[in-house]
Parts: sequence; C-alpha cells; structure tokens
Amino acid sequence: MAERRNVSVGSSLLERDAQEDNLALINIASNKQLFADNYLIESLKDARQVMNPARKLENNPILWPEKPWEGDYLGVSDVWFDHADQVFKMFYRPATHRAYLTPDGALAAEAPTDDDPITACLALSDDGINWERPDLGLVEYQGSKKNNLLPEDAFMPYFFQDLHEEDPRKRYKGLIRTGSTTTTMTFDLYYSPDSLNWTPCEHNPVIDTAPRIGRWGPTKFMGWDPIRQVYAAHMENCHHRRCPHDKRLIGRAESPDMVHWSDPETILMPDEQDPPDTEFYVMPVIVYAGLYVGLPWIFRTNDSTHHPELVFSRNGIHYERNYREPFIQRGGHSGEYDASCVYNLEPLVHNDRIYTYYTGSNWRSYRTLLELGDRGVGAIGVAETPLDGFVAVEGKKRGYSEMVTRSFGFDGRQLRLNLQAHLADDVLPNECEVRVALLTPNHQPLPGFGFEDADPITTTNQAHLVSWQGRSDLGELAGGPIKLHFYFRNAKLFAFQFVDPAD
Repeated sequence: MAERRNVSVGSSLLERDAQEDNLALINIASNKQLFADNYLIESLKDARQVMNPARKLENNPILWPEKPWEGDYLGVSDVWFDHADQVFKMFYRPATHRAYLTPDGALAAEAPTDDDPITACLALSDDGINWERPDLGLVEYQGSKKNNLLPEDAFMPYFFQDLHEEDPRKRYKGLIRTGSTTTTMTFDLYYSPDSLNWTPCEHNPVIDTAPRIGRWGPTKFMGWDPIRQVYAAHMENCHHRRCPHDKRLIGRAESPDMVHWSDPETILMPDEQDPPDTEFYVMPVIVYAGLYVGLPWIFRTNDSTHHPELVFSRNGIHYERNYREPFIQRGGHSGEYDASCVYNLEPLVHNDRIYTYYTGSNWRSYRTLLELGDRGVGAIGVAETPLDGFVAVEGKKRGYSEMVTRSFGFDGRQLRLNLQAHLADDVLPNECEVRVALLTPNHQPLPGFGFEDADPITTTNQAHLVSWQGRSDLGELAGGPIKLHFYFRNAKLFAFQFVDPAD
C-alpha cells in the first residue's frame, strides 16, 4: 500500500504517494532546477558555476530626462507587465538637483525633500524596451495637461501588483510611510483595481513601530512569497534604525495578510570577504524556479557607489553569496549616465527574457555633482538576462567537462535542458556538445541511458529535448531515484526540467 510522507526540497514541502521500494530522498517533481547553488550538484569535474552579468541594452538609457517637467534626474519606481492591458507600465519620479558653493565656500544643494509634493509619471511599452510617455491629461503643468504626470494621490511610493489576490478590487497594493530616524514609523496600506485609484485599508496603520525610535531604511515589498506562503518585505535594517552594528544590513518582515506584520529580522550582512566600507542598501527579491533571487545594492561608502550582486536562497532566510561580481556593471567613465550608481529593481520575467530595470546616475555625493555641473544626470536603463541565465555551469573548450547531480525523484516523461553554445573567437557552433547519462543512486549507469546511448546536443536552445538513441520517454523511470551525469564542452548549462510531452 502506498505510504504518504513529506519530503523537504529546499524550503518547501512536497507531498507525494510513493511505493516503499521507490522512494527518493529529494523529489523535484516537475519543477525547473537551476544551477545557481549546490543543492542538486554532487560533483563538478573541469567545470564551475559562473555568474552571468546582465547585458545592458544598446539603446540605454531607455528614458532620459528630456521633458520640461522631468528636471535632470529620472528615478524608476516600479515596472510591471499589466496582464489585463497587455502592456508594460512604469512609474518613475522626475527631480531636479543642484549643487553649488555658498559665498563662504561651503557646499550646498537644492534637492527634493520628504515634505515636497510627490511628482510621478507613467510610461508605457509594448516590449519593455521602447517606451513612450502617454498624454494622460490629468495634471496641469505650465498651463497644459498634455503630459504624463500623475496626480499626487495616484502614486504610491511602495507598490506591487498582487497576482495572488483573488479580489480584483485589491489587485494592486500600495503603501505610504511616515516617520524618520528621529521619530517612530508607520505604514498605511491602500488597495486599487487599476494602479491609479486607491482605497485605504480600514486597519491603517498596518505597521507602527511606536514607541521605538527610528524607521526602516530603503524598503522593497516583494508581494506574495509562494514558498513561505506569506507577504514579505525586505529593508535596510540597521543604519536608519540606528542599531549598534552601525552599518546598513538587510532585514525581512512577513505578514499573512498585509495587515499583521512581524518585526524585521536581519538576514544578510557584509562579511570578512567584503571591503571594510561595504554596506547593503536594500535588496529586491523575487522567487524564481523555487529559488529566492536577491539583488542587494552593494554600497561602497568610501567612493559613494552602488551596484547589485546576486544572492540565492532556498528558504528566504539563509542566503548564499557565492558570486561577488557586479550583476549590472556601472558605466566605465564619468560621462556615462550610470558611472556611479546602479539602483536596480527586482528582475521582471517576461516570455523568454528577464529584464532588470534600474536608475543609473553618474553622481551620488553632491561634491561629485558640483564637479560634473550640467553633466550630472540620472536616467533609466535596463539590462537583460536569458531565461534561467543568472548562473551557468561552464567547462572546457576541448574534451569533456562533467557534472553529476545528487539523486532525486521526478514527475514527467521528458527531460528538457536549457543551454547556450559557448562560442570563443576560434570555436565553431558545431563544436558545442552536451550528452546526458542517467545513473542509479550509487552511480551505476542505467542500461540504455549511458554516455554512448546519449544523443549529442550541439546548439543553443532554452528547452532542448534530451534523448538516447532517439528515445526520449522516461515515464518508466518517473519517481526515481536517479542521477544525471552531464558531459559537455563549449557550453553553458543553465537549467533542466522534467515535463510531460504536452507541457
């Protein structure tokens, strides 16, 4: 008789019926598996995991301050794909900054303050790359309403599209924060069916830190977390709360309903591998293929620069920082709009691409802005990543590199593999080769699924069908446990997934 049990996979619990003679310690079901961490990787030979920096688009910046109401600085607030309207939408905030010296030689600045009215704009795009400013006709500017300005009560400083929400009147969630580092802090919650017209939550404020002095630092509400089954927010959790560590750190708070919130707990902080001036400013997070993908803003306080790195977690609490290179590179010289700072949003997955939008600036300190003069600017850029392409397993150019997975059970009848033919200057496309052998849990080759049986894969494809002498049906092996043994050269391996033929 079948026995029912819970099998832990990362942070989630997968339930399945399994025969006693066919139990796998790890059951991946039909979930896609990335190679971003070591959870399923047992061994690598002449291979390693490599972070793939996001590629900036050639037409960056995609939005530049060029309208009279846009000043000299555009900061991207949110980008999402509106499924109802089938269009990309962007909220961004224009501003004007000026640095100057007073008559006695002191540095001074003119900049927006928290007490100023909120100015925000809407941009639209069919493809996420080419953007237009619609004439909304909602706000008068210099005697005309022909602009893309939003009414002040239409813009939410903290905002997300909630696809988990069943009530269409609450499809969008927005929050407004009050308080400072010398007072207490509150957050009020608002609901909207269309991202423009808002209704306050009857339980406001939903977050109130009184009587504790101080506020959260820069904060991102990630929305619904499908792994931990809660709403979550990530914030800078120390410096703005004036904690004893006196360094910017990343915290996480959770809520079952956006109304009742836990106290933030620190989940990520600089370590001994970081330069001493390293701090973490904020961390946008998404859940992707069963992994938490975080992009902490690395703040180097000595030279006042920001760039994102990639971190990964299976449970949303313990993050691995195996890749210390910038995920999006800053510009190479001061004349580039993003030479000093890359302030990124969370990655946006759409079809076969992953877009990471960011505010780029060639200054952060007003001393730098003073030196740049009219060349000081902030504009909006985007960098793209291929599907599943945050991290790849890469190997040798000639001869086979190898990767063996841990044993696991699976659901589905076919194995699909996402790979890229890795071409060097003198390498031809047909020199890429990938073969996949199947093993028992104790590394014995499965008859008919060995190296010699495996049909070679030689081209780039996000969903290669893996086969052995023309055979691709693995239904008799479903449930497992099995191991995958990859042999490859001149290739980047991104992910694999077991599926049914109709998927």
